[in-house]
Amino acid sequence: MATSVALAVLATALTVTPASAAESPAATTTQGTDPASGLDLLLRADPWKTVQTRRASDGSWDQAREVPQFAGLWYWSLAVDGGRLRMFGAQMAGRGFHYVQSARNADGTWAPLSEMTGLSDLPHDPQYPWMGRITATSVAGRLQVAAVDGTGRVVHTIERPDGTWQPWGTVSTSWGLGSGQFSSLSTAEVNGELQMVGTTSAGEVLHTIRHADGNWSAWGNVMGVTGTPSPWGTPTDVVAAGFNGALQVVVTDNSQAGFYHTIRNADGTWTRWGDVGSQVHFDRAGFRGFTMGGVDGANVGGELQLVFESSDNSGSLYHTIRHADGTWAQAGLVQRAVDLSAWRPISNGAAAAG
Repeated sequence: MATSVALAVLATALTVTPASAAESPAATTTQGTDPASGLDLLLRADPWKTVQTRRASDGSWDQAREVPQFAGLWYWSLAVDGGRLRMFGAQMAGRGFHYVQSARNADGTWAPLSEMTGLSDLPHDPQYPWMGRITATSVAGRLQVAAVDGTGRVVHTIERPDGTWQPWGTVSTSWGLGSGQFSSLSTAEVNGELQMVGTTSAGEVLHTIRHADGNWSAWGNVMGVTGTPSPWGTPTDVVAAGFNGALQVVVTDNSQAGFYHTIRNADGTWTRWGDVGSQVHFDRAGFRGFTMGGVDGANVGGELQLVFESSDNSGSLYHTIRHADGTWAQAGLVQRAVDLSAWRPISNGAAAAG
């Protein structure tokens, strides 16, 4: 596979540093803290409910509450646009996915769902449940959205100044049903450009860049320059976030407690994968050996905050932070800080923004 621009040089190995001291879960608060300094979360809960909460900059969490108008959405993504939090989601419509949007009001409620005018529905094949997954990012002040279509390819759109959307355009044409379909996507703005990372059913982690002139780099095989983590099975989810010209990437894998981190530096080199699990001390957080499910996260105040989910029936959510100095905070069970007893979060159902 061809590597993307500036992907050929391998940086030194990621230094493993001890996790910082554990932070006690803070008392639950209400909505109304500074929207620019926290981690916003939307969680999918069984059966077909959507729950929102937020971790403020002081470590406190908002009381969880349902967003009724989001019930029934299959996938969604959050993005901050001009200081306002926006949601982009996929509804099942006949044999395809129909894409809708909403924005959070100043009081913490959400506007009714509205059309993403200009976008056609994407076909859905029930053999491939990850089809329809979506990621959204604001790049140079304009919202960009990408999704997985019914053939496992990546499609992309940009919001026009009048609020309508460009028709879907295909980013990748090399993947077909039964071989290497994209299974998860994440995007981030880095130096005014869109960087995208995707995982595939063939076990790959791929990377591309949409440059400021609208051209895309060739998809590059990240593990071709980072090495393959061990143990490694099939990647289940990915999150990407931009930091000072660099891209940080975290991937969960269906091997036991597979949770790995790498950085694409500003010069295009990559660090080797670091085993996050060994640094965040899952055992102290109540981790009991479940298989990792989904992950999402964001750059919050220059630090990477992550929330990841179990793929069993416990509905467990864990939170950790990669600090600016490269150390990791001890993982904490979100349910110790937020009352989620009325809901059971499910795997691959979190969306985050910061």
